[in-house]
This record gives sequence, C-alpha cells and structure tokens, in this order.
Amino acid sequence: MSDITYERLKNNIAEESVNGAQVTVTFRCPATERIHHAIATMRPDTGVGAQVTRQAKNELLHSARRGLRNLLRGVLGGSTGSVAGSAAASAVPRAGSVTLDRTARERAVVEAFESVAAEFAWSDEQQAYIDAEEAHVLMSDFDKQLRAHPITGHWERSVTARMLAEVVMADGVIDDDEREFFEGFMTSKDTQSLDDLVKTGALSKLELGETKPDARASMMMLAYSMAMTDEKLDAAEQAILAKFAKGLGIALDREEQIRHWACVKVVETMLNECYADGKLDGAERGRIETLAANIGVNEALVAKLDVNVRKRKGIR
Repeated sequence: MSDITYERLKNNIAEESVNGAQVTVTFRCPATERIHHAIATMRPDTGVGAQVTRQAKNELLHSARRGLRNLLRGVLGGSTGSVAGSAAASAVPRAGSVTLDRTARERAVVEAFESVAAEFAWSDEQQAYIDAEEAHVLMSDFDKQLRAHPITGHWERSVTARMLAEVVMADGVIDDDEREFFEGFMTSKDTQSLDDLVKTGALSKLELGETKPDARASMMMLAYSMAMTDEKLDAAEQAILAKFAKGLGIALDREEQIRHWACVKVVETMLNECYADGKLDGAERGRIETLAANIGVNEALVAKLDVNVRKRKGIR
C-alpha cells in the first residue's frame, strides 16, 4: 500500500457530509475507535497542481511544502470542524458555475484525511488506517508536540497565521506559488487570506506575549517548518524567527530543539510525498540526503525516517 485513495479510506470513514462545497469527514480507527474530524473543500480538477509541481524549481522542496500545507490545514484550517473562511471561499466555484461531481467529493475526502494522516498508519490486517501508536509506528517529536500542545484558541490561531505570513514575506515579495500554498490551508474562521494578514502588519512583542504559554512552542515550530522549506534561512528570516522566539519567551536551547524538530519534519514530509508511488529511486534518495544535510539532518536520521515512513505507508 502506498498512495492514499478514497477506496482505501472506506474502512476509516465514520461520517461524511457535504455543505455547499465543504466536505466534513469523521475518520475512525477500527482498532481503537479513536476519531478525528477534518474538513476540505471540493474543487474542480483543473490539473493546476500537477502543473505547479512540474514548474517548481526544486520538486523535493515543493513536495515538502505540499505535505506541510496538508499538516497546516489540520492545525489551522479547521480540522475541528470550523467553517470555511475567506481564503477558501475565494477558491471555490460559486453555485451554478461548475458542477462538482462525486470525484470532486472523493478528492476532498482524501485531502481532509491528509490533514490528520500523521495520526495514522496503514494496517494490512485491518485493511484500514489505524492509530500510529497502535501500529507501533514512532510519531515524530514534531507530531507529538502538536498532539500534546495543539493550537486551539482563536487568538493563538490568528497569531500563528500572522507568524507564517511574516516568514513568507521575509524577502518582501509574495509570488503566485506562495499565495496558492497559503490559500491551500487557510480555511478556518480564525484566519484570513495571505494578503489580509500582510496588511495587518508585523506582530508586536505584546501580541506574541498575549498567547497561551502552552501553545507557544507549537506556534514557533510551525514558523520554523515554514522557513525550512526554503532549504536554508536567510538573514531576514533569522531575524523574524528570533523576534518570535523572544516575544514568545522561548529560551535559546528550547528554540534550537524546536528548530531541529521542524527540520526533521520537513525531511520526513519529503520522504512521505516521494513514496506516494510506493518507491524511491537512488537519485531521489541522494537529493533528499543532500537537502537534509543542508538543514542539519544527518544521513543516519534520514535512514531512520525512511524506515518509519515506509512502515506507516505499508511499504516493505
């Protein structure tokens, strides 16, 4: 088993409902009965995603961004069931303009699952995805942090979205790929479009300090993960991240730990996306190892991540 498909999710779908173009899904682990709620938006298949991938300067980093987008949709985009926000609405066809068929709905269900996929691993015995811990698949420190300290408050989600926007805007320019990437996960009522967030202005120390202490490390970790999909941090990004850490009251040693977790997650995401077809060739592995080394993830850890990703996906 490799790629996630609607057919393979049938034993996990406990409930599936549609409201306009929004699909809300409850996914259930058949082994533990634990449930996860997620939402996604139905869109016509325009082939844009494939085109963007082909045009990406670095396909591996693009795959990391895609995986991060799915994760961020779960954290910030309403995986707890909040209604779709302005960014998602702007990307959805208005009623009567396009007919969204069953295929579009199934794609949305798969997209919804991708936002909570880190919680699951494939089981050949169950022919379904089960809790990763039940399958004895190690969760990354990144995922453990988000599970133990989720970003749930309205203020915390809003500030996190602004942090991510500042990272994207570090070079002073927003390109089309960055805007599309952002709108891929900004679907919560607690967040706005990228342009709106930029207009809000830079976060102050006071605004950062008003966040709940329990969520701050998770917020900082997401900011680092966004920055690390550019392979290296430039001076502007480093300054912004340092401002966040200071405003959130995160000590230097804790910040370094958070940065490492984010880097490892970026590499894990690359591997996960590259194994979508069930295999990884030598040249691709070499490129991943090079990119990983550039962000401080050594070859031994890449090998460990590779095994864990294959185990999670059911690839021998």
